[in-house]
Amino acid sequence: MMKIREAVKQQFDELVRLRRDLHKIPGYSFDVSETREYLMDYLNALAPDALQICGNNGIKAVFLAKKPSRTVAVRADMDGLRVPEETGCAFASRNGGLMHACGHDGHMAIALVCAKLVCEARNRIGKNYVFLFQPAEETVGGAQPMIEAGALKNPDVDEIYGLHLWPYLALGKVGMKPGPIMAQMCDFLIDIKGRGSHGAKPQDGNDALVAAAHLVMGIQTIVSRSIDPYETAVVTIGRVEGGRAQNVICENVHLEGTMRAFEPEVMETVKRRLHEILEGIGMMYGVECGYHEPMGYPAVVNDTQLFERAAKKFNGGEMEIARPFMMAEDFSNFQRVVPGLYSFIGVAESADTPPLHSGRFNFNEQALLNGVEYFLRVTGFE
Repeated sequence: MMKIREAVKQQFDELVRLRRDLHKIPGYSFDVSETREYLMDYLNALAPDALQICGNNGIKAVFLAKKPSRTVAVRADMDGLRVPEETGCAFASRNGGLMHACGHDGHMAIALVCAKLVCEARNRIGKNYVFLFQPAEETVGGAQPMIEAGALKNPDVDEIYGLHLWPYLALGKVGMKPGPIMAQMCDFLIDIKGRGSHGAKPQDGNDALVAAAHLVMGIQTIVSRSIDPYETAVVTIGRVEGGRAQNVICENVHLEGTMRAFEPEVMETVKRRLHEILEGIGMMYGVECGYHEPMGYPAVVNDTQLFERAAKKFNGGEMEIARPFMMAEDFSNFQRVVPGLYSFIGVAESADTPPLHSGRFNFNEQALLNGVEYFLRVTGFE
């Protein structure tokens, strides 16, 4: 353990350089070509046994052992967010309106240095290493296209590991737990179509805005009245758009929302109640309610055996059992194919640590060392 720690400490300057370079060039969703080229250049210099574009701008790099006991995969997400940067850093984003506001620049730097250390030890590693760099984690999900392109094949991956820099956990801590750690999610779009009329003659129309208002309030009862209090779910309407003028009965309203749960049965209850409420709103107000689900991920569920094996690699002061969060992650799609472990690397130094997805999000770069050490320990790097 100490040998790994000392080896990792020597990589600090490299980690900082990589993280800051990547922070300057965020891309959005699958549009990460600048980031992809940077990663490919770095990985190509390591001369992996295989290096390829995998899926839509994803990357797969493979380092083969002479006599592998198993194949492990390390995954890092690549994409940034449409968030204007407010950090004031000298290495701030140079791509206007985009920022690595979720720590993916750090995740990539950690994975690159892990690949570097694996490369340097390739004559003595006892397992194959597959490094996956995935786009579109923040949007429609880039994991599934990578899986379909063979990310977990040739060689066949036995287990996969992911991490997230986490401002809700103290710097120096690693947060892990078996079972569900991040929620199943489903985004949804609702379009309410009524009939417009003069605002002074509401009886001639079917007010989509009034229907939408009652829909939003009705949705609030799903969790409070239809879900067992010992279960957990969230339904949020985050966007509402409708109406043309102050004196016109609104004809169309568009709503966007998301639902979260840890258990599939709970998610099905949420969906069923939402559809029942939509049907009722349609009957009550004489409107048509269209519904569409543009995307969804299963819950991130950590393999118990991987957790128990990984937990032995950390002492009590370093690791703590993480509480599950309602945030979602398409790392879960990898876990549907092979056992996986997803963990949090603490970056919080005070109650004022900027949250994820904030234009102010930044972190103490010492946490990068903790991320590299985490991946090396849990994958059994010697």
